[in-house]
Amino acid sequence: MEKTNGTPILLKQVTEIRDGLRKEIVVVEANGLYYIKGDTVYLTFNEQYEGRTVKNVLKIHEDEVVVLRSGAVQMRHTFRKHKETVGTYENEMARWLLKTKTDEVRYQYNEKAKKGHLFFSYLLQLADRDAGRYKVTILFREERR
Repeated sequence: MEKTNGTPILLKQVTEIRDGLRKEIVVVEANGLYYIKGDTVYLTFNEQYEGRTVKNVLKIHEDEVVVLRSGAVQMRHTFRKHKETVGTYENEMARWLLKTKTDEVRYQYNEKAKKGHLFFSYLLQLADRDAGRYKVTILFREERR
């Protein structure tokens, strides 16, 4: 399916964070768009962060996910399976260097059911301090009208 204008989707992102004994789960549910440009899949959606909007763009290609966030939070980071990568995270108070070691990147899309699944997990260092293990699961399906 070659689409550049996007297919409306319903999306649910679940992020599990484990830092020592602390465990936190963050869930975002949103409407968004799914499209393919060349051999790259794009998911776009907006989320609320402290009452302000953050635009999210995920670029999925083979064993790699690029996360671009803009608005109340600025972030650009590439998660590459079995690799260490560096990026940035910024809000109105500060800017931090992100370093991740990505264990897993899995993406699948079922054309018949019109739904997809993205999973990636990584160890995070924020400003040179260990910040835990993150597991991100994104489920999405074509919005029925």
